[in-house]
Amino acid sequence: MKVTYNWLKDFVDIRLEPEALAEKLTMAGLEVKAIDRFEDDFVFEIEITSNRPDWLSVIGVAREVAALTGKKLRVTRAQERKSARAQVKSEYSRAVVIIEDKKACPLYSARVISDVQIGPLPEWMATRLRSIGLRPINNVVGITNYVLFATGQPLHAFDLDKIAGAKISVRFAKDGEEIVTIDGVRRKLSRDILVIADENTPQAIAGIMGGKDTEVNESTRNILLESAYFSPALTRKACRILALSSDSSYRFERSVDITRVINSSDLAAGLIQKYAQGKIAGLYQSG
Repeated sequence: MKVTYNWLKDFVDIRLEPEALAEKLTMAGLEVKAIDRFEDDFVFEIEITSNRPDWLSVIGVAREVAALTGKKLRVTRAQERKSARAQVKSEYSRAVVIIEDKKACPLYSARVISDVQIGPLPEWMATRLRSIGLRPINNVVGITNYVLFATGQPLHAFDLDKIAGAKISVRFAKDGEEIVTIDGVRRKLSRDILVIADENTPQAIAGIMGGKDTEVNESTRNILLESAYFSPALTRKACRILALSSDSSYRFERSVDITRVINSSDLAAGLIQKYAQGKIAGLYQSG
């Protein structure tokens, strides 16, 4: 996993030089395998042990830095979720969500955000993503990626207008179903694979990758923001069947913190409201 010195400083007041901080982290069990320079920042490549999924986020590592240095973990501009629930300004809140297997998906949230203006990310956020090797695509997709790496909670934004019937079903795939994922590959699905489907076809492989048909692009105006908890065992199995993995599945396989599911949605919604002028509608929450 990659985190950067400046990104950690967003959350904790670090006075140590990067090399000294890397040594402290390594001694604490977060082995820093390499330090690379990126513009005016330093990128730490950290080996995360399988029993510490809480370290698969910048905030998780920052919490450890705070404990090691005696500093306080602080809230910064990344925590702009204060008004996400209160500011329900849009009447565009149509969406039906059905969870068919609550063992496979104990918690699912879906939030409609309308009238988004697709454009570039703010430069500070684009820099954070570029520093860990991600290409900023647009403001909405970039924000979901930013929140994923900041908090460890994967999110997915669907183009709501491309979801047939504005209906979401979290279900297992049917024999013969297929999906073209956002990487442009057509994939055959099976009954062991959990999907997010509209009233016609699968539109995402749960916890792994979204579908091409509903991806957010420059023509998108209304989105459905997903934040959920998917079974680690089912995610691992689907990754193995499909020979497919992603930054999201890496975290779901190791179990995300279920208490962060809604908070991370709040955070992303607040950022989309600020940087894409979206109007936040109601929150659907199962579980």
